[in-house]
Amino acid sequence: MQGSSCRSAYSAKSRCTGMNNPFIIALIIGLGLAVLIDVTRHRIPNWLTFGIAFTGLVFQTWVAGGSGLGIGLLGLFIGLLCFLPFHIFGAMGAGDVKLLAGVGAFIGPVNVFVAALMALIVGGVIATVYIAARGGLRPMIRRYRTMLILLVARKPQYIPPEVGEAAGLRFPYALAIACGTALAVI
Repeated sequence: MQGSSCRSAYSAKSRCTGMNNPFIIALIIGLGLAVLIDVTRHRIPNWLTFGIAFTGLVFQTWVAGGSGLGIGLLGLFIGLLCFLPFHIFGAMGAGDVKLLAGVGAFIGPVNVFVAALMALIVGGVIATVYIAARGGLRPMIRRYRTMLILLVARKPQYIPPEVGEAAGLRFPYALAIACGTALAVI
């Protein structure tokens, strides 16, 4: 077991979670693998997301015993809840949801909520660059301008992207989750 300074803090900012900690190195490697696999295969395998979650729970238990396990489970649950609605509505893959849940097991409920918010911001930036690189910025702006006009006219309506339009394509979200996690714990 670590010393008392480790037992009192669950955030990645505490002394017990420095870069010399093998569990934090495991999280970095896990997130790096998730990014690599997501970019190349457009999916994040269960063995990786469940492995990250399990390792995070072991880490939390190692740091603070039963209460640490509780923190890890709560972080896992909050991480799952943060992105589950996006998956339900088809905006995000299940692997992305499970990846954030695994991250939550490592960094706890408060930090995973912040990581989710940061991942959404980073993901928005990445999506904009992704769409612009594929020449889809103008059609997307036209769609959103039309939706805004309809909203002001009190006739709100979602106008989906045309088939093949860059804004309708999926992009690997693991990078946004990894960046959001880093921003949340730095």
